[in-house]
Amino acid sequence: MTRFHDVAKIVLKHEGGLVDDPDDKGGRTNLGVTSGTLARARAVIPGLPERVDGLNVSQALSIYQKLYWDACRCDQIPEPVDFLVFDAAINCGTGGAGKQLQRALNRIGGELKEDGSIGPLTLAATNAAFDSDSWRLLHAVTMERIRWHNDIVRRDKTQVKFLHGWMNRILANADAVGL
Repeated sequence: MTRFHDVAKIVLKHEGGLVDDPDDKGGRTNLGVTSGTLARARAVIPGLPERVDGLNVSQALSIYQKLYWDACRCDQIPEPVDFLVFDAAINCGTGGAGKQLQRALNRIGGELKEDGSIGPLTLAATNAAFDSDSWRLLHAVTMERIRWHNDIVRRDKTQVKFLHGWMNRILANADAVGL
């Protein structure tokens, strides 16, 4: 089994099945894939259903890999930081995951532009920070994810109902990486 499949199994446990909460900004979602994401994925992955309701695990994994794992260049990020970035991408979008990583790196001494794009500079900074002090980087990435979700609730009080679930997910991920 590949690294992608190992971490995707964990993410799938967080995501669950079909959800259609009117307060969820992502809208109707199945296996962590929103209707909007499915529409984007259909342009690059053949054979996907028209509605998220018809999505199966294999199809969700193909979307996860193409639109999140590959887009965030997780195969170039050291383990287990790759898992934290990937899970953030599924939950917060690829740009959100990139900004969280860049903010974490800047908090521990980096000087990156926080544009959400995981490019060569962000990858180099991630690898250097991991080589220097992996636990400090893992902690910083986890803290940025907490800040991200708290900021969502601060801006929009209707999202407070999701905060407990988000924090449980972050804590489970912290446990999974040994924090």
